[in-house]
Amino acid sequence: MFLELRFGVLAAHYLPGQIISKDQVCEVYDCRPVMAADALGALVAEGYLSRHGRGEFTVRTWTRAEITDLYDMRASLEAIAAARAAERASEAQISWLQTLVGNAGDVSATDPDDLERVTLSNLEFHLEVRKMARIPQLAEMICLVLPNALHRLIVWSQRGEDGEHSARTHRKIAAAIAERSASMARLLMREDVYSSREAVLAAIDSLAARDAPPVANIHRMDQTIAINGRTFGQGTREPAADGRTIAFGAPLS
Repeated sequence: MFLELRFGVLAAHYLPGQIISKDQVCEVYDCRPVMAADALGALVAEGYLSRHGRGEFTVRTWTRAEITDLYDMRASLEAIAAARAAERASEAQISWLQTLVGNAGDVSATDPDDLERVTLSNLEFHLEVRKMARIPQLAEMICLVLPNALHRLIVWSQRGEDGEHSARTHRKIAAAIAERSASMARLLMREDVYSSREAVLAAIDSLAARDAPPVANIHRMDQTIAINGRTFGQGTREPAADGRTIAFGAPLS
């Protein structure tokens, strides 16, 4: 249920600002209210939905200004992480990072499982660089500017050549860290973060231009969709930017 609702948001079956009713989710998925509440609460925590009222939620609306601010903050934080990683990482950590980027391999644009593998590999790369930076507060700060929903939006907004460019940049970042070049690692990481911004802005502009009824029609749907020449599936759950996966039913702050 969680994965299908998330897929519905990412695939624009449910559009920004539309209301999603917990009662309708229960009816469509034939589940108890507590199960629907857990799934919807996790979608709020990961940035896909916002709370609207008792038993109601809305699909999150991203604005250009918000996206621009989040990118600027993330670029600064990730660049610091890369620079500190170049200065502080152990040889074992550097070796593992190089293995990680070396195992990226070719990607089939029509294989949803392959695209999911790349999505998770991208996340793992950034998680490792943050660990190597050895700044305890850093992961929590990046969580605030890179919710799970934005990470997925980045992947879904890009084209195949964008993913290939990102993989090449990751290899360059790993090499700069291995060479202990903090300045080059910082520069390349900023380039990597900003490389997806225009695609994301174009995606939210496209969503904003679409007309939709105020209440979403919750329904079961196909499990794949083709966007920009790439085929996406429902995928799996992934950890947040701090490496932790939000548990279903966890209280929200």
